[in-house]
Amino acid sequence: MPLHLRRYVVALAVSASLWGCTEKKAAPPPEPPKPVEAPKPPPPVMEAQADPECAAPIEPGPATELKVGDRTASRAGYKLTFSDADKDGTLTLGLLGPINEDSGQNMLVLKKFQKFFADEKVDAIIVTGDVGEVADGIARVLKQLGESKVPVLAIAGNRECRAEYTDGVNAAMKASSWVVNMNAMREVQFPELTIVSLPGYHDPNFITCATGCRYVKSTVDAVVSMAKDSKVPVLLVSHGNPKGNGNQAIDFASAGGNVGNDDINRAITEANIAFGVSSNVKEAGGRATVDAAGTALVKENTASKTLFINPGPADTVGWEMNDGNKSTGMAAVMHVKDGQASYKMYRVKALSAAEKAEAKKMDPPNRAEKKEDTAASPAPTPEKK
Repeated sequence: MPLHLRRYVVALAVSASLWGCTEKKAAPPPEPPKPVEAPKPPPPVMEAQADPECAAPIEPGPATELKVGDRTASRAGYKLTFSDADKDGTLTLGLLGPINEDSGQNMLVLKKFQKFFADEKVDAIIVTGDVGEVADGIARVLKQLGESKVPVLAIAGNRECRAEYTDGVNAAMKASSWVVNMNAMREVQFPELTIVSLPGYHDPNFITCATGCRYVKSTVDAVVSMAKDSKVPVLLVSHGNPKGNGNQAIDFASAGGNVGNDDINRAITEANIAFGVSSNVKEAGGRATVDAAGTALVKENTASKTLFINPGPADTVGWEMNDGNKSTGMAAVMHVKDGQASYKMYRVKALSAAEKAEAKKMDPPNRAEKKEDTAASPAPTPEKK
């Protein structure tokens, strides 16, 4: 091959080689680092709530008019409002502690209480729990009180099973429109006073039914919220007593000292609650104190800007009281006027032979034996706030 051709071929080969090098793809740039994900926030804290059958949630609702006996009231969710002020300017309340059962003697004594309440011209009757153990018995008690023709405001204590209480109250409400379930209606407003309920009991060891009503911190918080919103003085209705200090307090148990609940004291302090009625410690009944701690007694028929009363046991069992007396049935009335309250006690004398014979006729019908579940109440089911 001539020299000039060889040079051409070599040049062509070198050119092709260089062209091939330029065709090589550049390496891709490195991928940017992926952003580090922030840790997910923890799930919301689950706060225990009372069973709504025991303590209805504080939720608003549309206002509707309804009749409580022959009185007109307005209901909005958990709240019941009576708008007519008392004619004499004094709101008078009948107060009853544990009735426990509808025995003939208890039913007879209820009529004595009703006579006392009528003489005192009460505007409503408050039943502070332990109404009974079976639905039929609870219904009998509340229907009897409904014959007083004033609103009967009832809560569950530490004795009732939820279903028995609800069924009993519903049966009573069907028979008498005067009966109001304050497990569901947590606030009852009168022009002179707001009544707020704390149904059930705090200590599961003393709730005698596995499905009994136990209140917790959130239930007490609801009491605080309702009381703070009130434009008039507040009366707290509970079965459990506030925690006292000493043997003059309304929670002083002969076997355990001051057994009340600190959470009730917290509610009273935080919401500036002026008045309270509670009855779980039966032997501490028949007295009132100027504060939840029981630092000083309030005498009967003495007006006070603050007053916390234990009306004592309403039943006829025969309780040895802290004041040295024996109770065969007690009740009280509370008068509220111009932001102050006073009280008056009524103590039933032991029944005579004739009265016992009369009471025998009022015994309840035989009921089928029922296996009571006396296990401690389980902890409330947590729910989201």
